[in-house]
Amino acid sequence: MREPRKKPTGPATWSHFFHKENDMPQLSTDDFQQFAQTLEELEVSKNHLEHAQQIAQIGSWEYNIPDDMLTFSAYARDIFISEESDGNPPLDKALAYIHPEDYDKTSAAVWEAAEKGIGFAADFRICHGNTHDIRYLKAQAEAIWKDDKPYKLVGVVQDCTIQHYLENQVEASKKRIQLILDHLTVGLWMKEYATEKVVYVSEGAGELLQYPLYELYEVPGIWDDLIHPAERKEVLSRQEILKRGETLQHQYRIQCGDGTLKWVYDQTIPWFNEQGELTHLFGMLADITHEVEMRQKLEYLATHDALTALPNQRSLYEKLDTLCERDASSGFALFYLDLDRFQLINDSLGYTFGDQILKRVSNRLVSVLPDDAYLARISSNDFVAVIENAPSQEFLLNLSERMIETIEMPFTIDSYELHITTSIGISFYPEDGDDKLSLIQNAHAALHRAKQLGKNNYQLYSMSKDITSYKKFVLEKDMRKAIENEEFEIYFQPQIETGTGIIKGAEALIRWHHADWGLVSPGEFIPLAEENHLVHKIGHWVIENVCRQLRSWKDQGFTLRPIAINVSPIQLMKKGLVDVVAKQLSHYDIPAKYLELEITEGTLLKSEKMVLNTLKDLRELGIKIALDDFGTGFSSLIYLKEFNPDIIKIDKAFIQSLNAENNREAAIISSVLHLAKGLDMKVIAEGVEEHSQLEFLKQNECGECQGYLFSKPVSRKTFEQMLVTGYLKPSKPKPHMPAKEERRKYYRLVFPNPLLGNMTIVEINERTVNLGSAQVLILDIGLGGLKIMTSLKLPVHSNIKLNFNVHLMGESFQLEGRLVWKNEAKGDTFYYGVEFNISEQEKDNLAAFVNKMSALQRLNQQIPDTYFIEGSPYAYIKNHHL
Repeated sequence: MREPRKKPTGPATWSHFFHKENDMPQLSTDDFQQFAQTLEELEVSKNHLEHAQQIAQIGSWEYNIPDDMLTFSAYARDIFISEESDGNPPLDKALAYIHPEDYDKTSAAVWEAAEKGIGFAADFRICHGNTHDIRYLKAQAEAIWKDDKPYKLVGVVQDCTIQHYLENQVEASKKRIQLILDHLTVGLWMKEYATEKVVYVSEGAGELLQYPLYELYEVPGIWDDLIHPAERKEVLSRQEILKRGETLQHQYRIQCGDGTLKWVYDQTIPWFNEQGELTHLFGMLADITHEVEMRQKLEYLATHDALTALPNQRSLYEKLDTLCERDASSGFALFYLDLDRFQLINDSLGYTFGDQILKRVSNRLVSVLPDDAYLARISSNDFVAVIENAPSQEFLLNLSERMIETIEMPFTIDSYELHITTSIGISFYPEDGDDKLSLIQNAHAALHRAKQLGKNNYQLYSMSKDITSYKKFVLEKDMRKAIENEEFEIYFQPQIETGTGIIKGAEALIRWHHADWGLVSPGEFIPLAEENHLVHKIGHWVIENVCRQLRSWKDQGFTLRPIAINVSPIQLMKKGLVDVVAKQLSHYDIPAKYLELEITEGTLLKSEKMVLNTLKDLRELGIKIALDDFGTGFSSLIYLKEFNPDIIKIDKAFIQSLNAENNREAAIISSVLHLAKGLDMKVIAEGVEEHSQLEFLKQNECGECQGYLFSKPVSRKTFEQMLVTGYLKPSKPKPHMPAKEERRKYYRLVFPNPLLGNMTIVEINERTVNLGSAQVLILDIGLGGLKIMTSLKLPVHSNIKLNFNVHLMGESFQLEGRLVWKNEAKGDTFYYGVEFNISEQEKDNLAAFVNKMSALQRLNQQIPDTYFIEGSPYAYIKNHHL
């Protein structure tokens, strides 16, 4: 065998290739150039290989088995040792760098490969020969045979140190993340989309779902079966959006492995591969049972009355909105119930009693209503019931009667037997309104009508949708804002010394400047204020403003005179009135003698002890007390004895009945005056309008009076002008005036008897309203307008448009107009003049019938098919509540 050629030790020379000079061939210049080029290319290839190995972090090596010589590439040498001091070391010296823990296994594999001439692959660690750092290597070699013996191992070695450390870091991170995920209270999962194979479930999911993890991995369909059956179809259908790449977030109920029911929040994220195919689904489940139950509890508290557990006003509004969105053919009835005089129970027995009553009332109503009925409590003593699917209107009317009868049954609480009644207003959808507010307002209007008719009854809106009810509803609704908007004003009616005309004082009378209804008298809105408990706020406002006005007059130099204020019975039954009066007198520095409080006889019957104590405290302040409307209530001399008022005011009903033929009224008034004189009480006669009445009072030594004969209630500025002079003269009697020549543009037909017609408000302040009609008496008619008579108090020259339905000789006319003048008639009735706003065609149609009726009247013939009333129009209005 030829010996292996030794490695040259110096620079390359031709002697390295030829042993003898005579062996050297003859070469041309081209041969030398080609040889040099080949050497250069080999050097470049060598450099490229070394760079490639460095980039790939792979080095090459060879082991010459017979010579026991290991040859490294430059990068392979760097992997083991940076210096070349070892040259080409023997194999055992190179293996010495292997980490002790890996040495036996790795060296055995290398020696076995060398001895048997087989390849090997190994992963092992080394201690770097220079830095002693631990490096992680991968080595692989193939054996080369020569002369049927293993000759050489040729292999590569890769430095995987950085990769190993990165993998360790990733693994550590995975373990940390796994630890976190498994200890989260939420459940995490991942599954393949196509096969629905679950590839990951966190321990938190098993804890949440109460199933072993292996079941969540292996049991087919378990994830779908978890969903509550009532929601399963909808939940699964929502997953369609995942195919579009959208994230799904929803809430639903699940049935857990231990049988419990939970609410979960589910967020599922789709994963698409580079080809745009949906491959995986990632999801998170969170137990939100506590939050949902808390939200449901809060929603319950927000939609239910805490006292009775019935739905409240908010819930009612939601219910009505839902019902009104349905087909109009699915009608329903709305019952508005109000407990009559319930405030008296709270005031006399306390709110604890009142609360017990409300609980029992709600229980009684629930017991009598149909099972599918809806009942809500919307305020202190107001309830609303909604009845769907009623078989007939007769059923609803019978139900109303049973509700009234049920409430009428006595309540026994702490040995007290209480009797309570209720009034009910009923509206129907869609006949009486197509939205919640209209239905409630119209049922409330019917309720007011029921109270007008004596309480403890029911009324349908279709029977009571009149102007009076609507006006009361609007006044009650707007009353809360009236004080804030400064809509109230105090008028003053002078109280006159009968013999001299000197102004001795005045009665303060509150007026309300309403945007739609003009100047509203207290007789219209104070009863409403007493029902909705605003009378205290209004009463305090009057007291404060009167005291402020007295201070202003004092500062201006006016001679102060006592001002009388009307006090509601409810004000006297609530604590605090004495403190309010004392505070205002002190604040404005007004002596108490300039303030008088007027109460009615009925006040003394409300709660005798409480009222008397309050009046006693007021008189100790120096306030004088007047007994108003004396003689109209349950008058009793015992009250004059125990109560001992400072002033008695004779009601105007007695004064206005004085005449030459009515000696009875004169005797009553004379007796009252004589009685008051004996008790040292001042007497003021109200409602003096005739000179004969004034003369009678003078002759019977009545000290003071008030009435239209001297002055109607006037504004502050007008009253200040009266204070300047200090006295008033009675108005002069109206002389009899001959009839004025008719100066109207159109002829007026005066009916032989009043004609019954219907009046409807169709527009207020350019706002269309849908009101029912009010019956009125029509006294005359022409092409320009008509004259009506009614007890309604309506504003004149306002932005209210009216429609009149008039039947003349069998023909119906719809005539639009507005009020242009107003005069007081007898009692609480009024005359109104109406100016038409009708087309020329409507005038022509009306003219034909007016002419026919006029001709019949001239011939003293009866006008056919026209409904005239018989008897006194005043009596008719009173009896029919017109």
